[in-house]
Amino acid sequence: MSKVTFKGIGVQNLGPFRERQYLDLQVQPSRPIILVKALNGSGKTTLLTCLQVALYGAKALGTSRTSDYEQLIRGLHRQDAKGSARIDLDLRIEADGECDDITISREWILSESKLSERLTVQRDGSQDFQMCEEWDEYLDNILPAELVQLFLFDGEKIEALANPKTLPDMLRRATEAFLGIGGIDSLTKDLMAVERRALLHAKEVSSDYEAAREELAELERQHLMIEEAVDILSQKLPCAQELFENARAAYKRFSAEAQRSGLAAYEQAAKIRAAEQDARLRVNETANAVREALADPLTPLANVGELWKCYKALWNEEREAKASKQLMAEIERRDGRILRELTSQVSASSLTAVKQVLAADSKRYMAIASKALVLSDSQDPQMMEPQVSAAAKRYQSAVKQLEAARAHLADMERKVAAIPHGEQLAEMLAELEVRAAAQSKAEAQFASIQQQQTDHQSNRTHLSNRLNASRMRMSREFRGQALDLKAISAGQRTRSVLSVYKDRLLASKATWLSKMITEEFRGLMRKQRLITSVHVDPDSYAVSIVGAEGHELPMERLSAGERQLLAVAVLSALIRERKGRFPVVVDTPLARLDRTHREALIRRFFAKVSHQVMVLSTDEEVEGSVYDEMSKYTSAAYLIEYSDEHRCSAAGPLLVTVEH
Repeated sequence: MSKVTFKGIGVQNLGPFRERQYLDLQVQPSRPIILVKALNGSGKTTLLTCLQVALYGAKALGTSRTSDYEQLIRGLHRQDAKGSARIDLDLRIEADGECDDITISREWILSESKLSERLTVQRDGSQDFQMCEEWDEYLDNILPAELVQLFLFDGEKIEALANPKTLPDMLRRATEAFLGIGGIDSLTKDLMAVERRALLHAKEVSSDYEAAREELAELERQHLMIEEAVDILSQKLPCAQELFENARAAYKRFSAEAQRSGLAAYEQAAKIRAAEQDARLRVNETANAVREALADPLTPLANVGELWKCYKALWNEEREAKASKQLMAEIERRDGRILRELTSQVSASSLTAVKQVLAADSKRYMAIASKALVLSDSQDPQMMEPQVSAAAKRYQSAVKQLEAARAHLADMERKVAAIPHGEQLAEMLAELEVRAAAQSKAEAQFASIQQQQTDHQSNRTHLSNRLNASRMRMSREFRGQALDLKAISAGQRTRSVLSVYKDRLLASKATWLSKMITEEFRGLMRKQRLITSVHVDPDSYAVSIVGAEGHELPMERLSAGERQLLAVAVLSALIRERKGRFPVVVDTPLARLDRTHREALIRRFFAKVSHQVMVLSTDEEVEGSVYDEMSKYTSAAYLIEYSDEHRCSAAGPLLVTVEH
């Protein structure tokens, strides 16, 4: 297996780079990292793009449209350039026991209507025309162009790899490329071509055969077109779904914010004002009830407090005085009878004592009876007590209801005061309408793509049935020579075996990926107990996370930084499949991570993922303890600075402490 190492790169007249800037990228075996620091807009992403373009040209974009590539180069080409734009990438390629120093150069000359590119390849200092012609095929054998984004990638976009809708397709395509399954697919197509030629060879002179052959060719053409259409729609569908979900979430968030900002009160204005009027009527009703309770002559008695107790005591005293007046005559007659009876029966001293006792008793009754009578003719307060208590309860209940009604009215008045005017909400309502329209448009687009996909899949099934029937007819009705029949049969059996082999190969690789991604993810995570394992389904390649309690952990539960670490773990597992034979370049890899995760990423990923790792960082990503940790594995560091005066960037060395 070939091993590629970047020796250095030179860039001129592209992006922020005007004069030629050259970075020496050679590393020591124990220090695989090259650090490049720059502020945003100074040239980090341009440097990453230049590495991709220098290696793969238009294929680096992952699209077959040359217009996209030309637009990219025109966008990078400086308007103030003196001379052509140029990238020179010095490589060392080790293969089959030999080591070659290769310089790949791409030069662009820009005119008003045309952009021309010149590619040259030098081997060991001399131009190699044959390698220049075969460069794309030569490099694809080392690392296919479709996988370059896994080795040279933008760290800020890496989180998108953790999207559960797109991750399975990316994992499967990457695994197929790593395993060379594209060769199996090519062989399957070649076998189908052999079968087709064998079928067509059987009856070249038959008019019926010609018609059947044309029908078969047309069906194959239609089937190929529908397959391509289904593939395109399958790629569009996750993006359309994500756009729809984002639009729906944005509308929901803005709608909730609008409700909090007064839209709900505005929409409920009539109801709130009606409630205020009801509350005001209720206050009037309860106030009338209080006045009616106060109109009861007994109600004041319940509110006089100690005076009511004094009244009851005075009434009792007057009742006793009245009773004493009524008893005085009887008491005097009784005392006379007692004294007459005792005159002849007791001594004079005893009689005197009895007279004194009876006189004192009469004096006491006389004192009580002499009290003025004021209240004695009024109603007994003991009999009035229940009526007074009932009047008091009615009054207290009416007062409580009045207080509650007034509190409710005050609340309604506050709500009425909080109702915004229509002109205050005009801008908010307009924005809400715009977001609702965006949601409806995204939903319609998503539904349209879904319907198209369903229709195309149905048409594909129908065409597949017709195609198989046509092939069976060709095989049955237009039998040719025995060798043709054997070729057809052998081709069909081989295609079946290859299909089973491909599926089992992918399934076995899914098990290996599950183990490797789990190992890498747990090594990068600070929360060691958050997950138990990461599982890659052998059939669909869908990725699921098993939590600490054995239950599936939705990816939405992960933070943005944790999703980025999951994506890094996936990349690390895929890159390690190449046994570290190709450099890794990462643009802005640490911006969304905290210090602990940054240091873990340096130790577990950058220091081990490949023999050469280029880190393109902002000025704040690699600082303090993170900078100290990276310095342990850094061979060289550069600082790219943009000059407002000269309107261009320049690269220079950045001091790094190297411990020996």
